[in-house]
Amino acid sequence: MHAPRFFCTTPLSVDDQGRELNIAGETARHVAQALRMRVGDALTLFTGDGGEFVAEITRIDKRDVAVRIGAFDPVEREASHAVTLVQSIIAADMMDLVVRKSVELGVAAIIPVIAARSQRSPEGREAKRAERWRQIAIAACEQCGRNRVPEIAEIGPLSAWLDSHATSREALMLAPDASISYGATIQRSVPRFIIVGPEGGFTPQECGEAERRGVTLARFGPRVLRAETAALAALSVIVAIEDDAAPT
Repeated sequence: MHAPRFFCTTPLSVDDQGRELNIAGETARHVAQALRMRVGDALTLFTGDGGEFVAEITRIDKRDVAVRIGAFDPVEREASHAVTLVQSIIAADMMDLVVRKSVELGVAAIIPVIAARSQRSPEGREAKRAERWRQIAIAACEQCGRNRVPEIAEIGPLSAWLDSHATSREALMLAPDASISYGATIQRSVPRFIIVGPEGGFTPQECGEAERRGVTLARFGPRVLRAETAALAALSVIVAIEDDAAPT
């Protein structure tokens, strides 16, 4: 049985082996109350910078949990292909799902964008939504074994992202009416960016602008997929064709 894994906000290095560290807040409550762990139990800590530390619980009380830092393991569980998901904003629960599952599938980063048909957040809520997605990404890393937390960018317009990637020849946009299939495209090369639309899909104007910037438009089968399905299906195909090559 694998030891429970926890993200550690305190910087750690190999020099910290043998050091005692206090863990407070939600992590401590999860250790003591949800998992009902005990003194002497083992757990794993990671800081998001790569690798992980073995640790052993030395004290549990009402306020915090103390652990002793053990050996460092430089293990990496990142995908062979560093793919960034450019995801148009969709309904809150489905957006949470896309973030959680795409992190499990090895996405390198997530860039949430506002397309013409995106659901709009209440004014002033964008920063809070992005911070929520970052916490979801951390929890997904704890669950799936990743030791590097993918970046979650601030929300911005799709048009601004296209402007900043003026020659986006490493990008692929999913579009049901595209003339080329997703499978045929990634057999040639795995894209650096995958762009997925909102519930209503991209407008013809958005597709045209992306093509003018060099973005490849590709369809994913004869059926129209929901936005969250399209994102996860696209990433799953890449996971299925990966080998043991070093990350790129």
